[in-house]
Amino acid sequence: MKKSGKIRFFGFSTHSNMEECLLAAARSSWIDAVMFTYNFRLMNTPKIKEAVEACAQAGIGLTSFKTQAGGPVTADSEAEFRLLQKFLERGFTDKQAKLKAVWENPHIASICSQMPNLAYLSANVAAARDLKALSKSDHERLARFAHETRSGYCAGCGRICLAAVGGRVPVSDVMRCLMYYRGYGDRELAREVFAGLPEETRSQLTETDYSTAEKACPQGLAIADLMADASRLLA
Repeated sequence: MKKSGKIRFFGFSTHSNMEECLLAAARSSWIDAVMFTYNFRLMNTPKIKEAVEACAQAGIGLTSFKTQAGGPVTADSEAEFRLLQKFLERGFTDKQAKLKAVWENPHIASICSQMPNLAYLSANVAAARDLKALSKSDHERLARFAHETRSGYCAGCGRICLAAVGGRVPVSDVMRCLMYYRGYGDRELAREVFAGLPEETRSQLTETDYSTAEKACPQGLAIADLMADASRLLA
């Protein structure tokens, strides 16, 4: 940390241009710590690797959140089940493996993890205390799962889909609401955040052509269907 007498903290989620924000933080002379989205789906991206390394070299403390990489699409139960079974054979759950994958990067100082009840708290503590490292095959398994299920995860590159729909709908903001609803299972929060979007935005969800956005989406998300889901589930 820089010896300034104060810790200057900067936080953002995937709904920013994350790589550029991290690189800008590394070039700054006033940011001491950054909290950002970092998980098994994003950690092997070359640009993310470069940006994280730059922050580490600049002495910036990095805290990750959204480590479970929940998305706007209900997880594929078969793929999730296969992943869970493999990690249970190793003595931990798939969710604990996802935490371990982040912790094993020495550039990550800590994890900010939502723990709404004692069951979550106990599971996270157990993962933190368990010194068993993920094997090479474990990391490969997570990477393969991320690739197979990428169309269920919004990476937050909202500028792409926003431009594709002519600025009519902030698609990534709506995806975040669906993530709360499906990935977190927090329907109240999902509806609260959705209600905070402009009325004009909410009214245009099912009236907008998303074909160009779907072609441009790096994750291959079925954007039109998801916007219809949001209109139906969150209104």
